[in-house]
Amino acid sequence: MAVLRSKDTAANLVLFAPLARPRLISYPRRMFEQTPARQAALKRALTRLSSPLVRMVSLAYLSPEEVDALRQLSLRQDFRQAQSKINYKGRSVSQDFDVCFPAPRIDAFDRLAHLLEEGMRNVTSAALQPPASFTLNDFAIQNYPAGSKGIGIHRDGARYHHIVVIINLAGGSRLFTCDDRNGHNKRRVNDQPGRIVLLSATGFCGADDEAVRPLHGVDRVVDGRLSIGLRFQP
Repeated sequence: MAVLRSKDTAANLVLFAPLARPRLISYPRRMFEQTPARQAALKRALTRLSSPLVRMVSLAYLSPEEVDALRQLSLRQDFRQAQSKINYKGRSVSQDFDVCFPAPRIDAFDRLAHLLEEGMRNVTSAALQPPASFTLNDFAIQNYPAGSKGIGIHRDGARYHHIVVIINLAGGSRLFTCDDRNGHNKRRVNDQPGRIVLLSATGFCGADDEAVRPLHGVDRVVDGRLSIGLRFQP
């Protein structure tokens, strides 16, 4: 999920931090590799997401070794405290976490981003294809302490296109979607480490109305939460 700004309730304007330092970690070639099984799982998830009644899907995607590499690299980054509350168009959204934004596209982060970009471009259905310029160029890491209030109900910003990817790397919390900003009919989304969560965004399957961007939030942060979010901003 994005760090919320007063100008856009769930949007960030800054893109990936530039690659300012050399790669520091060597990973086995088998990690973050495209496989037929992984490609098929992504296609099934995108097909499910194309239903007007489905705006968030979860799928098993990462190995324990890949999760561990992402977690270790995330914890090596510099964090700052996120703004505690955002007021926008009469709406208030709370935030209770530390954030690294923009996060650098290096090492395991870069390999993950390439894996997802390649997978989405390889989907054969024209309706599910990303824009030609698609690249996951907006990246945030969020570190919630144990007992955090999480992040309030919000939509990711309209400036994000096609797909938003949320990946939980550690901790115990609840990622949920719901019917309205009052939190009616909250439904847990399975984001256990190893799974990735896809959210439809502006332009997905040709939709550009507000409804294509699902309401969601995080609560019940009992054991902390370390998560990353990847987005495409044209």
